[in-house]
Amino acid sequence: MRVLIVEPDERLGHVYADFLRDLTHEATVVTTIDAAYRELETRGADVVILDVDLPGNAALVFLQSHQVRRSAVPLVAVSETAAERLALQYLRLGAIEFLAKPVPFERLRSLLAFLEVYTGENEAPQRRMPRVAVAVPLLVRSEVEWTTIDLSPFGVKVPRQAWLQLGATVGLSFALPDGRPPLNVTAVLVRTDPEGHLLSFANLSETDFRRITDFCHGAMSDSAAIFRMGLAHEFGRGLALDRAEAVRWYRRSASLGDERAAQRLRALGEER
Repeated sequence: MRVLIVEPDERLGHVYADFLRDLTHEATVVTTIDAAYRELETRGADVVILDVDLPGNAALVFLQSHQVRRSAVPLVAVSETAAERLALQYLRLGAIEFLAKPVPFERLRSLLAFLEVYTGENEAPQRRMPRVAVAVPLLVRSEVEWTTIDLSPFGVKVPRQAWLQLGATVGLSFALPDGRPPLNVTAVLVRTDPEGHLLSFANLSETDFRRITDFCHGAMSDSAAIFRMGLAHEFGRGLALDRAEAVRWYRRSASLGDERAAQRLRALGEER
């Protein structure tokens, strides 16, 4: 992908660029907002990494500019200030992620891998940062319980809620099946679609980011393995003999978000 790095510290910008080039991305460093506008106009970008500590409100103006909004380029905000208030401000205005300096390179690598899929650079089988369709109970502000439609290390999709408006901030608490304490995060509603609301995590720690990443990767690999067990019982030894066992495996796989398993259940008349 073509990554535009807007970083007033040119040496630091080139550190980012060298890291991104090692990941086979094309990276360009500029040190001013004016240069960033010119770069977008002449060459474009697939992703922008924007230091929000530029003088004045230059970064905010850039994020809200007609040129940036028209291009619909995903923008990652970075800052020396890790204040939640600042992170929420940029997420509400359209940034897809807010990272505190020093930028964790593993987090950046994962984010760009996710965006490669989002922007169509890679085919689905090459996906390295998962979003899994898995039902996880969420407690909202200790009062309301939702169930996720899907989950990724960057956010969560939930069923549409009539009272929830774009830019709204909610506190979420949810447990993963790893035996560890529940995660407590702040999330911002950044997009809606016919299926539901997409909330972006605003204050996820590196430890919790890794927990969700490991869970999503595990759910994807587990569901694939379980689905293959269903196929083995359905077709490997004969449909009549092992149909019930195949259905049991398909149900387990479908509960982890494997659409192929759900399709097999429908084909067998067992979708309930």
